[in-house]
Amino acid sequence: MKIQLPTAKLIAGLFLLLIIAGSCKKTTDSSSIPRSQLIMGKWNINRMQLKLSYGGDFVKDTIIPQMPAPENFVQFTPVANFEYRFNSTTSDIGTYQFVSPDSLISNVTSKIYRWKILTMTNQLFTVVNTSSSPSFPGATVETYQTFVK
Repeated sequence: MKIQLPTAKLIAGLFLLLIIAGSCKKTTDSSSIPRSQLIMGKWNINRMQLKLSYGGDFVKDTIIPQMPAPENFVQFTPVANFEYRFNSTTSDIGTYQFVSPDSLISNVTSKIYRWKILTMTNQLFTVVNTSSSPSFPGATVETYQTFVK
């Protein structure tokens, strides 16, 4: 079956109209929203990655497998409450505060989460924590986490 020239022009015109209409969609510029508001809500943990180095020499890069029980998330409330759960049936619950424009500390009874913010939009939030770990003696451990809404 051959498409007639006027029909082809009509299809091409409709396609062009859809492209133009889609490109005019307004999006929220998250750079104008304060981080204290952007962080609010429940974020799903999309990915956790470890990078190990010894004396500045990169050794290993690995993605931590997700085994939600039943879900992996972090949640921030307007009154500075914090809840975090990764591969566990129980949550770490505590408080949080911004300590600089790009750093966040969350205090939980059993530990402290110290995160440097790499990216924060209304749909994507990435952080890194640099530490040492008894699991990797002498190594510098960078833990990258990606959260999505």
